[in-house]
Amino acid sequence: MANSNYTSQVEPLGQVGAARQLAAGATSANTALSAGVFRISMRATGADIRFSIGQGTQTASATTHFIAEDERLDFSVTNGSNIAVLRAGSTSGVLEVTELV
Repeated sequence: MANSNYTSQVEPLGQVGAARQLAAGATSANTALSAGVFRISMRATGADIRFSIGQGTQTASATTHFIAEDERLDFSVTNGSNIAVLRAGSTSGVLEVTELV
């Protein structure tokens, strides 16, 4: 029997904004997100990727956050954030980022 006290609500992450393809190679690459972006959805393609998100120029390294190839993650970010990417192994990949506004 269904619980009548439960209300099902879906929280939309936001409206689709800019789409970005961030190349994750042998050296860290930083990209500024668009102004007014507070959430992002990202997917690693072609390789495992290391990343760093924050204010000002970011640098990804072997010890920063990890996203596996074909994994998708959603994040809340602060206005004016930057994201840096770096391949996690010997294979370069792309971090597909959708800005949500």
